Amino acid sequence: MNGAFNSDNPMMRLLTNFFNLMFVNLLFVFTSIPIITIGPSLCGLYKVCLCIVGGEDTEVFKTYFKEFKASFWKGLGMWLIVLATGAFFIYELNIIYFHKDLLSGDISFLQYPIWLMLLIVLQIFLYGFALLASYENSLKKTMINCLLLSIKNFPTTIMLVVIWLFTAFLFANVPDWQYMLIGFELFFNFALRAYLCSIFLHKAFGLKKIRYRKDGSEYEESWEEEEPDIEADDDPENDNDEIESSED
Repeated sequence: MNGAFNSDNPMMRLLTNFFNLMFVNLLFVFTSIPIITIGPSLCGLYKVCLCIVGGEDTEVFKTYFKEFKASFWKGLGMWLIVLATGAFFIYELNIIYFHKDLLSGDISFLQYPIWLMLLIVLQIFLYGFALLASYENSLKKTMINCLLLSIKNFPTTIMLVVIWLFTAFLFANVPDWQYMLIGFELFFNFALRAYLCSIFLHKAFGLKKIRYRKDGSEYEESWEEEEPDIEADDDPENDNDEIESSED
């Protein structure tokens, strides 16, 4: 009987992770209400989800707000960049496709560089906030790393896009599910998406995983792949240019 309620029991860990995701989803929704704070909120959300994927025992509330505070300004800056540039390029595409009467001559060829810029914004969104939660780096270097990682891990990038757009696809194409999907978003789905993305990002970032033996003891496991292409800031006090992981 005691074994069934042991914290190392797979079923208990599954239930614990389920409730942790529900809890962190509510924290994310609550801290994202001002809209402008969505960036730091995503950093906190990814930090908790990456810890869960890595097998770490984490205090959700403490871990979330510690990362929210630590990544606040960088997360805020990245979110404003993504939001402003994404809105601008979508507006430009809207003019090209639906308001050609406002323009003189055929400038449809401009859609291609705009789509390219939107792709870069998407790459930053998919990788950036998780990178801020995992590594200590400047905002500029983090965005460069987003581009490098998204190209090197192209199948992962496709999966991240599918994960983030799947619910929107259902919302647009299955009207009868709209109210159910809204409730699902508020109580679980933001965290579920971040968790599913974290499964792929954890491997792409080359992070350590904690595993448990049958006797309950822990050991670390590494992904058997090449080192991730992540650039660190130049630090005059550190000659080996190692990446510093952000503290839990």
